[in-house]
Amino acid sequence: MQFEEQPMLALNKAIKYGTILLAILFIIPAMKYKKIYAKEKLGFLCPKKVFLKNVFKGFLVSIVLSLPLLFFMNFLEIRNFNFIQITIDSYFFISLLIIIFLSFLISFIEESFFRGILIQKNRFLMNNIFILFSSSIVYSIFHFLKLPLILDENIYWYTGILEVLNLFSNLFTSISYDAALTLFVFGILLGIIRQCFNTVSYGIGIHAGFVFVIKNIRQNTSVNFDSNYNYLLSPYDHFTGHLSTIWICILILIYLFLLYKKNYN
Repeated sequence: MQFEEQPMLALNKAIKYGTILLAILFIIPAMKYKKIYAKEKLGFLCPKKVFLKNVFKGFLVSIVLSLPLLFFMNFLEIRNFNFIQITIDSYFFISLLIIIFLSFLISFIEESFFRGILIQKNRFLMNNIFILFSSSIVYSIFHFLKLPLILDENIYWYTGILEVLNLFSNLFTSISYDAALTLFVFGILLGIIRQCFNTVSYGIGIHAGFVFVIKNIRQNTSVNFDSNYNYLLSPYDHFTGHLSTIWICILILIYLFLLYKKNYN
C-alpha cells in the first residue's frame, strides 16, 4: 500500500488479504481430509533453499523486465521521472524496506492462493487452459472488490449479508476494464510459469518484483496528465493499462516461443 493511502483503503486491503489467508487455512485441512492434498500440487515441493533461490531469481528478473516498460512511460512522457529530487536518507531506506516487505507479503498470499490452490496441473491440455484462464479472471476481479463504508449506526445481523450482495451486484460498475485486462494477462503469465515449473516460487518472486516496481514508481514519480498518451495508463492506479498489457503480452509471446523452441529442438 502507498503511504498516502487513506485508512479505509488500507483496511479494505487488510480485510481482503485476511480473507484469502482464512480461506487457505480452511481449504488446506479440507484437502488433507479428502486426501487430495500434496505439496507438489500446490507448488511448494522444492527444498527451502531452492525455493528461496527461485524467489530471489524471479524478483530480479521481474525488475529487469520492468525496465523497458518504464522506459516507454518516460519516453512517451506519461509519467514524470525526476529521480534527482529523491532524498537518500533514513526515511528513504525505511520506506524501501517497508515496500519490499509488503511486496513479498502480497505476492506470497496471492500466489499461494491464485496459482497454488486454484491452479492444479492436469494431464489434459484443454483443462490446463481452462484452469489458467478461469484463475486469471478470478485474480483480476479480486482487485476490484471494495469494502463498503457503512455509515448507518443501526447495524443488524443481516447488514453484512446485504452489503456483500450489494458488493457483487455493483462489482462490474466499479471495474476499470483496462486495469482488469492488465491483471488478467499478468495472471496468465504467472499461471504459465507455475504450470511449466510446477512451483509457485518463481511466481512469488516475479509478482513481488512487479509490485515493488509499481509502488516505487507511484511513490517517486508523478502522472503527466498533459501527455497525449495518457490514455495508455489506467485511472485505476495510473500504472496498469494498455501500455502494461501490451508489454506483458509481448513477454508471454516471447516465453511461449522459447518454450516451443526448447521442446521441439
